[in-house]
Amino acid sequence: MIGVLNGIEGRAELGIFEVALPEDSLDARRRAVADLSDQYSFGEIRVTHEQNLVFAHVREDDLYPLWRALDEIGFATPNLNLIGDMICCPGLDYCGLANARSIPVVQRISRRFADLDRQLDIGELRLKMSGCINACGHHHVGHIGILGVDRSGEEYYQITIGGNPAIDASIGDIVGPAFSSDNVVDAVETLVTTYVELRNDGERFLDTYRRIGQEPFKKRLYPEKTDAAA
Repeated sequence: MIGVLNGIEGRAELGIFEVALPEDSLDARRRAVADLSDQYSFGEIRVTHEQNLVFAHVREDDLYPLWRALDEIGFATPNLNLIGDMICCPGLDYCGLANARSIPVVQRISRRFADLDRQLDIGELRLKMSGCINACGHHHVGHIGILGVDRSGEEYYQITIGGNPAIDASIGDIVGPAFSSDNVVDAVETLVTTYVELRNDGERFLDTYRRIGQEPFKKRLYPEKTDAAA
């Protein structure tokens, strides 16, 4: 993702988001980003709570050359506030407090929704993931939130929907029993597919959820429970 924020005195701030990259290319690209910050923003890069990087104090005349340079190293995917622009904590791989891994799950979701045209068709959808209840990934205010939990030594993932960190803030609602690592990405797919089928024109995921409630999503996520109840 790349975007421009308002600046002052002929300067602007340019933000980028690091998307799925091959591990062997990360070091080279990070060094390239550091070099670009030296060239265009006085060596200053800021990290936002949404895990984006911001080049501060870029001259307006330099925005296009910087964008071109970032595009050449794979940092110009326009996925701001789309499902590909996720927040994720380090999870069990790097944090002793976590109950479950986060990064591998987010990587699998990223691959599942890698098609940018599909992301754009889905529209604004803020997915946030935390590996434990400390909520470093802000899962509780995600349109879709994923929380890692420990179930008898196994990694499971509880899903919430309907959260929102904006001015009309809300805490997400738990949809039901947690999903195993093998099933959690399919559960996210089910939520997105249900939303796309039931949305009205111009509705975001959050808007659709607030209009129709949780039940249509639960029926798709847990069809066996629906059948048993019938």
